[in-house]
Amino acid sequence: MYQVVSEHRTEQPTLVLRGKVTATEIPLFLGKAYTEVAEHIGWSGLDFAGPPFARYRPLDADSSEFEIEAGFPVDRPVEGVGDVVSSALPEGDVAVVTYIGPYAEMKPAYDAIEAWIKAQGGEAEGPAWEVYHSDADVEPDPSTWRTNIVQPYRIG
Repeated sequence: MYQVVSEHRTEQPTLVLRGKVTATEIPLFLGKAYTEVAEHIGWSGLDFAGPPFARYRPLDADSSEFEIEAGFPVDRPVEGVGDVVSSALPEGDVAVVTYIGPYAEMKPAYDAIEAWIKAQGGEAEGPAWEVYHSDADVEPDPSTWRTNIVQPYRIG
């Protein structure tokens, strides 16, 4: 059902906002993060190097709490200011799947990436991130939202 594509990526500088949130707090956090980071990029003279993304790390297996890092890739590394901090998406091999639909129904796409990586004899290396190509304010129908799920991995 999902086509998984392997890519090799170079490190991508980013500006992000970090926090700890529950699953229900994610939309509010993302709105705040994208607004604050975009404002910083606007007045700092940087260029956006891609659409917004978010990287989630569950705090533990039994928790619905996450450490979250959300923002934008930028054209060059730069210092952050205040809560907006410099970060990077890692260099290396990644498995990528494009998911179309509401965010709450992404699990099968994540399962497809996990199965594909295992079939290659590999394992996930670090947290996945989601790249959001749709703006809910412009495209209110969640069945049309396009998201790339990107999972770093290594073989052996």
